[in-house]
Amino acid sequence: MLGYALGFFAWLVRAPVINWVQNLGVSADVAGALITGLAGSVVMLVGVILWSYLSNSS
Repeated sequence: MLGYALGFFAWLVRAPVINWVQNLGVSADVAGALITGLAGSVVMLVGVILWSYLSNSS
C-alpha cells in the first residue's frame, strides 16, 4: 500500500519536477526515470527498515 501511495504521489508531482530537472539540461525521459527510481528506493528502504526492526523484536 505504501508503494502505491508513493507511486501515486510521484505521478502527481512529476510535471513540476520534470520541468525543474529539464532546466538543468536533463531530458524528460531521464527525469521521469529519476523520479521512478527515487520512489522505488524509498519504498525498498522503508521495507528493509521495517523488516530489520520486526525481525529484531522477536
